[in-house]
Amino acid sequence: MSTSKSIAGIQEVDDARVIPVTRRPDGTYRKERKVRPGYTPPEDVAKYSNRVLDSARPALTPAIVAATSSTPKTKAQIKNDKRKAKRKDEATVTSEGSQSIELNKTDEAADTGTDNADKSSTQSKIADVTTTTADADTAPVDPEKRLRALNKKVKQAEQLKERQQKGEAMLPEQLEKISRLQELLVQIAELSL
Repeated sequence: MSTSKSIAGIQEVDDARVIPVTRRPDGTYRKERKVRPGYTPPEDVAKYSNRVLDSARPALTPAIVAATSSTPKTKAQIKNDKRKAKRKDEATVTSEGSQSIELNKTDEAADTGTDNADKSSTQSKIADVTTTTADADTAPVDPEKRLRALNKKVKQAEQLKERQQKGEAMLPEQLEKISRLQELLVQIAELSL
């Protein structure tokens, strides 16, 4: 009785090929199943390899693979890295300045003799203000982006103005947009220079 086993678990017992009895996680058994002659499960199919290409490729160790994967950076990547570093530096400078302001205000509150609840509320308010100012400082607005946004607002305001002239009822927000039309045009003129 000759027995050979494949990667998929198929055993050849004499002339028949079978998947042996296996146990399920719940403890029950699966029946032995016959496998059709000529069937090769995907696990047993040999991966295609080109002998010529395999012989031409050098065998790489993991250390060599790691060293070769770090490709030199392009000019654009280097520029982006410099920009990111500059933004980080500016963010740390502004956050250090805001932290010193925050510490001064908390010291003043402690000197006046306020209770702990007032201190914590003032500290949380100061922290909220500093985070919002830090967010505004760290995100410099590109003039081109700002110009496009302003042009979009002008276009919307002009459309609303046309609708108002046709006699449509306007919401207070829409009327405010129409009234800000001149301000938007002034801002566009400033950015265009």
